[in-house]
Amino acid sequence: MGMIWLSSAADRTSRPAHTPLIDNRVPPVLSPRGLTSGSLILEVSMGPTFSARQPLLRYRHPRAGCHFAVWMDEYGAARVELRSGAARFRLSVGAEQAALPQQLRLTFSWQAPGGQGVNTALLSVENLGRGTLHQAESDTALPLPVPVVDALLAENTIHHIAPVVSLVALSDQIEPVGFIPSIAAGAPVETVNGPVPIEQLKPGDRVLTVDHGPQPLRWVCARTVPMMGLFRPLRLRAPYFGLSRDILVAPEQRILFENDAVEYLCGQDSMLAEVRDIENNISVLQEPATAAGIRLYQLLFDQHEIITVAGCRLESLFIGDIADHPGLRHSTLLSVLPQENIPRHTHLARPLLRSYEARAVQMEMLH
Repeated sequence: MGMIWLSSAADRTSRPAHTPLIDNRVPPVLSPRGLTSGSLILEVSMGPTFSARQPLLRYRHPRAGCHFAVWMDEYGAARVELRSGAARFRLSVGAEQAALPQQLRLTFSWQAPGGQGVNTALLSVENLGRGTLHQAESDTALPLPVPVVDALLAENTIHHIAPVVSLVALSDQIEPVGFIPSIAAGAPVETVNGPVPIEQLKPGDRVLTVDHGPQPLRWVCARTVPMMGLFRPLRLRAPYFGLSRDILVAPEQRILFENDAVEYLCGQDSMLAEVRDIENNISVLQEPATAAGIRLYQLLFDQHEIITVAGCRLESLFIGDIADHPGLRHSTLLSVLPQENIPRHTHLARPLLRSYEARAVQMEMLH
């Protein structure tokens, strides 16, 4: 099944897209117990009118003895509740109470007793604006019941999806959380052997960095995500930013500003800005939303680097001190790497512009 996009706030009446985004396997035949392993992803845009009195997603079938709900309470905690017959499951995770608006990604993953012989559930809340991740784990997972799966895969007949939910996705896999790769396939990266499409790079290749010259590549991470909701990529247009061609990047990708506007407004020679903060429908614009997946990549080095991609200077993957937190690391894409191969990044390659600073620099550049 892979990941299936189910619903978006922009199109409440659309049919769910049953195109697998991760692989080409056919949807599994559910056992009578339901989906024993998988992930449910909700993206939530919480504005000033957000009310904690209504769930984000709710399914209730009294005759089947089934109830499933996901909601945020008034204290900022995310909660999941599942009742299936006599079985009960609850899991909650607290998150910081930040000023609204907020953009959150909730990921509920579970592995109920079955072929893998494990029983675990994980609820993760990512604040995409603040770059924070909060998690809670349980060892009493239940399968997602067949009526809930059927309702999710039907034409958006789940009993309630709150208007603040911009994306719902269901997967039969344990989906990673935290950072996502952020540069689309085809983007040429400058190396000692000239420009190479990012998807063709491999560990050990020497990539040209702005600060430290040729550096060996530790790892190339990749993930396929839907082109919907907050995953929806942005197009950086040539010839802006020194680009020789258009490239697609994730909204979280950081770009290097090094110009008179940065020095004039911020007193720095160069600074990083998140691409989503400089979207303007001129040099940076949203790619059309589709249910299709897009394959994204990022490069890991011993330290945070600035690399040149199609003539534009972008950041490499920044992972901070995640190597010191094995529980968190195992829920991210880094879980495939041995701990001894994961570097510690103590600082960003450049200071990071706040959202309003990035917009001010962008406006100054365009005038």
